[in-house]
Amino acid sequence: MGIALVSLIILVLVIFIGFFRKINVGLVAILAVTIFGTFIGEKDSVIIKGFSSSLFIMLLGVSFLCSIGITNGSLELMSKKILKLSGGYAFIAPILIYIIGFGIAAIGPGCVPALGIVAALSLPLGKSTGYDPVMLAIIGEIGSFTGRFSPITPESLLIQKLTEPQGITNYQSIILIYASVTTIILSVIIFIIFKGYKVKTQKMEQNEIPSFNKNQIFTLIGFLIVIIACTFYKRNVGLISFAVGILLILIKAADEKAVFKAISWSTLLMITGFGMLMDIVILVGGVSLLSDSLAKIMTPHTAVAIQGLTGGIMSWFSSAIGVVWPTLVPTVGNIANSVGVPADSLISILCLTASFAGLSPASTGGGLIMAANATDPDFTKEKENKLFIKLFAISVLMVVLIVIAALFGLYSIL
Repeated sequence: MGIALVSLIILVLVIFIGFFRKINVGLVAILAVTIFGTFIGEKDSVIIKGFSSSLFIMLLGVSFLCSIGITNGSLELMSKKILKLSGGYAFIAPILIYIIGFGIAAIGPGCVPALGIVAALSLPLGKSTGYDPVMLAIIGEIGSFTGRFSPITPESLLIQKLTEPQGITNYQSIILIYASVTTIILSVIIFIIFKGYKVKTQKMEQNEIPSFNKNQIFTLIGFLIVIIACTFYKRNVGLISFAVGILLILIKAADEKAVFKAISWSTLLMITGFGMLMDIVILVGGVSLLSDSLAKIMTPHTAVAIQGLTGGIMSWFSSAIGVVWPTLVPTVGNIANSVGVPADSLISILCLTASFAGLSPASTGGGLIMAANATDPDFTKEKENKLFIKLFAISVLMVVLIVIAALFGLYSIL
């Protein structure tokens, strides 16, 4: 058995151990790479080199700034004000919650904070409009599946780091186009599945929403500065986010302890720890073996669909940003060259199927919807079981629809 194949077996074992033992897969990956690296005779310095300090700074900087926006209420209050723009007309609620999910993810936090906010907003919004709160939560989360691929999010930064060594560039606008069209169409399908068109909406009560306080205004200005600096001056988003965040802490715009507590350290450890293992897997030829194996069963007609289905299935058991993309995005260049398909199509399908698989109740998106609905006094154990099955079925349906679209070549048009 070749060392490359052994590395892939270890990779699969790490994912399954993390999933079934409910342990952070980054921790398991660090243990695995330490043992495996010792077994193959690699120096500790080579193993440690797999920890990407540049990626860690980018992710932590963005998380730091976003935690300020979450803890001082800036992002949540902005969401409520956007909802108020409907003028109380309830039929606009599904559109607005999609925009909120998109906007919050796109301005820097990425998908996870947006998922939490739209899930929390969906229950009161559903009660005031007559729409199913689960439908609203799903549509809001789908909106974040597009916003997460703006250039300054942790997801985009990770994918950029994985594609640059392969010489793959100029794909981000294509991902955003495919994601926008896909999410809008699938949001409409969700609206139909939940029979949103049958709801007799009434005008919502316009509850008084407080004005932004001084600290919240400064925070939103900080987000704007980061967007301008990164978009027009090509500054490192992690460093700029840190700089802006530290200035906000200095002027007491947020509580420092609360901010550090809000940062998802487990996610950062998952991404960087798994990255250490992937670095060794790449070094010993594991990724080349995986991409060559996938390429053998792919044709130009099926390659994009198979890549998407692989990403979706993996994402039902593991994190998209922590496991799926670090594993599969490095295979894109080789598959694109071997099979003769556009690299941006392979990246786009991976981004979409891994995201929509996250609607499963075993993943973050579906889990947050379950948690939000559990706060309803009328949410019984029977309703909980039905919602669990419904969310998993919707997750499967969304992934299948995207894969079918790929088989018809719809993700190879641009």
